Amino acid sequence: MNKIAVIYKSTYGHTKQYAEWIAAKLRADLIEQKTAKAATLNQYETIIYGGSIYASMINGIDLVAKNPCKRLVVFTVGLTDSTTMDDSPIIDRAFANSPSRPQAVFHFRGGLKADELGFIHRNLLKILRKSVAKKSTSELNAVEKVIKDISGNNIDYTDQESIEPLVKYVTSN
Repeated sequence: MNKIAVIYKSTYGHTKQYAEWIAAKLRADLIEQKTAKAATLNQYETIIYGGSIYASMINGIDLVAKNPCKRLVVFTVGLTDSTTMDDSPIIDRAFANSPSRPQAVFHFRGGLKADELGFIHRNLLKILRKSVAKKSTSELNAVEKVIKDISGNNIDYTDQESIEPLVKYVTSN
């Protein structure tokens, strides 16, 4: 049994891609969130959990938020650039009543597969685009700026090199 597990929940594949890269680099076990149980968490010294951000929530985070982990590192995936993304309110909300908190949080840029969006996500994107179109550029937050720029096209911001700070953190702490 490995000392490190990378557990992820991915809707359109970007989070899965990061999880695969991280697991390969750290020689960690790769586990899809839907197959993981609370008992799974106790089998590892370090859990790295990855989930995409939807509506200011982290996809599938309840698994690690409601169950203690010996050592927890979280990564989020979204459309915004990591230099403009502040995950702290999302993390605070997700771990408000949690037995443990992540020791570190990293954010990676994902993408948009417009041609694969489900009904809800496709319509939510349309609503967001209409809302964003009514605002001036100076009024837009980081997420709204990306929404304005993508205009329904497929976009892939994933970058394998962006995992290096997470890998360095896990291997040096």
